[in-house]
Amino acid sequence: MRSVWLGLALLPYLATAGADLWIHERGRRVRPPEQWVHGVLALAMALFLAGVFLERAALALGALGSFIAFLVWDEFAFHRGIARRERQVHVASWVALAGFLALWWLVDAR
Repeated sequence: MRSVWLGLALLPYLATAGADLWIHERGRRVRPPEQWVHGVLALAMALFLAGVFLERAALALGALGSFIAFLVWDEFAFHRGIARRERQVHVASWVALAGFLALWWLVDAR
């Protein structure tokens, strides 16, 4: 049942991340350096989720730390002049990720 709840809690984040990807593909083309950072973010998120669903807290927390560090870099280096709509999608994804993190903490706090 744990995986079901976590999977459901992950859906809003996946939806907003998908919306951001769509914006990048249709509205704002990103240059190779930003694409590289986005690739690292995707890898860190995949490792984080693997750690969460496999109940490997050290892996999850390490990957989450990397994800946050690269996310901050991405925001400051590449997203300073982005459109308001894209900024709103980013904020929505952060809120959705925070909700997932809260449920993960509640489910796995012992």
